[in-house]
Amino acid sequence: MLTAYILVNTESGAERSILDRLKRLPQVKESNAVLGSYDVFAKVECYDMLELNRVVTLIRSIEGVKATNTLTVFQPSMLLRKVNAVILLVSDMSRSKEFYGSVLGLKLKFESPDWVEYLKDGAVLALHPSKARVSNEGAMLSFITSDIKSVRERFRSRNVKFYADVQEDERGKYMVVEDPDGYRIAIVEPKVKEEAPATGYYGFAPV
Repeated sequence: MLTAYILVNTESGAERSILDRLKRLPQVKESNAVLGSYDVFAKVECYDMLELNRVVTLIRSIEGVKATNTLTVFQPSMLLRKVNAVILLVSDMSRSKEFYGSVLGLKLKFESPDWVEYLKDGAVLALHPSKARVSNEGAMLSFITSDIKSVRERFRSRNVKFYADVQEDERGKYMVVEDPDGYRIAIVEPKVKEEAPATGYYGFAPV
């Protein structure tokens, strides 16, 4: 979790309406009018810099906001920039390559007899043969889609095993399928509201 303090310069008399808008944002944990070089102060909590950038952009778009200054709280965990790779131990490389390459349509980055890498949005999903019995407990993947209906039809046509069919709530739609080793994969079509960007993991989580 990333914490930041956003200092806002406003048009004269716009403080109250801006505070009302800020209180609607789930990332804003505290907001007040202040005296000094700035007019409004907001404490926000975001999952990452991408979400923080979205929140700052949204605040700057509020009528009456002239300028903002963002102060990010340093945390040791921020030294870890992003997830670089997820490695799955699989029981049958050929079967898993068919699933992740042909069924899911991931882009092949590298391949050798005992190591296959797929690239998606800067992160690597790697497959490696396991010398022991594969355990799928405790690991789960998640992918975002804008058309879960078409993905579901594709999976059905390829006889993909469903763990949970499409479900929907106020945040969007999701379903869960299994790969050849039983790893669960959530496919999510989120509802993104202008004032509440979808962030972090959303979907099915095994208990």
